[in-house]
Amino acid sequence: MTKEDLKSHVEDIINALDEDSKDNVSREELEAELEKFMEYGVPIEQAKQTLLKKFGGGAVFTGTGSSASERTMIADLKPNQSSVKLLGHVIAINPKDITVKGEPRKIFYGILGDETGTIPFTSWSSIDVEKGDVVEISNAYTREWQGAVQLNFGDRVHVEKTDKGRLPESAFQPREAKVNELRSGIGRVDVTARVININSRDIEVDGEPKKVFSGTIGDETGKAQFTAWDDFKIKEGDVLRVNGGYVKSWKGIPQLTFDSSVSVKKLEKSKIAKTDITANRLPLHELVEKRGALDVEIEGIVVDIRPGSGIITRCTECKRVITNGKCSIHGEVKGTPDFRLKLVVDDGTGAVGSILNRETSEKILGMTFEEAKKMKPEELSEEIHSRLFAKKVFLRGNALGDDFGTSIITSDAGFIEVNVAEEAEKLTSELEGLL
Repeated sequence: MTKEDLKSHVEDIINALDEDSKDNVSREELEAELEKFMEYGVPIEQAKQTLLKKFGGGAVFTGTGSSASERTMIADLKPNQSSVKLLGHVIAINPKDITVKGEPRKIFYGILGDETGTIPFTSWSSIDVEKGDVVEISNAYTREWQGAVQLNFGDRVHVEKTDKGRLPESAFQPREAKVNELRSGIGRVDVTARVININSRDIEVDGEPKKVFSGTIGDETGKAQFTAWDDFKIKEGDVLRVNGGYVKSWKGIPQLTFDSSVSVKKLEKSKIAKTDITANRLPLHELVEKRGALDVEIEGIVVDIRPGSGIITRCTECKRVITNGKCSIHGEVKGTPDFRLKLVVDDGTGAVGSILNRETSEKILGMTFEEAKKMKPEELSEEIHSRLFAKKVFLRGNALGDDFGTSIITSDAGFIEVNVAEEAEKLTSELEGLL
């Protein structure tokens, strides 16, 4: 039994406890007690029933987990749910070889969809399903991964093929979407976009070589990444209508994925002109809500200059920043000096972090790397603070979201001149509107 499955069984027990009993026992205590039962070979349902009786609960567990539950819609799933029951269709499923405690293991990962959306899933053992199957799932559980809900199939999950007619037709129909609307969980989509760039790579799937194509697409609303698992003869500049693709996300950046089961048509290039695609300008509260995006431009006030700004040293092998003479990967290395800035920018609706590389740092500071190296650390820090703190700036780049918030890896940056009289008049007008 995996640690995740054990936690899922503990969650079942907690959910079945009387309200007064929940304060008398912790998850850690229940997990330890349940592990002891497992070591002695006690059947899991018997062990759970014994602990429920010991700590106070009126529910009775069935042979498949907790008492029968209603179907949950994918859009309603939250992190850390147990005994989840779903009805959906398998949009994609792929095997993956991993190593667990030094032992090789094959798992399966894919995308499950219903009429409310899609969700990525991972099965820790073999399941007899294929792409396109409609399945009824019970005793699955959820976890959070990079800010998104992930569905997991453990050792007690039950997956059964069922009739396609049990799902409404809307579960299989793509929804029309603009690029800036793409997000993980949106379901199958119908997207028209221009190919900004494309490249290919060779991989191995089930021991067979396969060529995969990936790159960037965009329309007048924004940009996103794409992956094509078949050769559609796509070229840079092509305008495509992709009907039936699905969306995954990496650190908040959406990725449109499609294969031979999806309709891909080339349209007239005038449908989306190259000049129509520009950086997507967003207020910070929208960017924070989206968690990430490709090629965005934001404006705001520099409210913090974070430690790690100025002259740093990078590992010559992996380019990571060296701390106390050591690289986290390669140990003690001499390294090479570099120049960067780490800023926090706020526009009144939200705040994001940002990292400026050497070129962008030199541009916004009006100071070269060589000039910065000649200054003492405290002198350079004061100079950076005086030139940037409380100044209004624009930043352009890719925004990435993780557990620590949203950050922009900048490709361009600069100051925005503030017309004090104009801003004062605007503020006065806004205040008068509130009276």
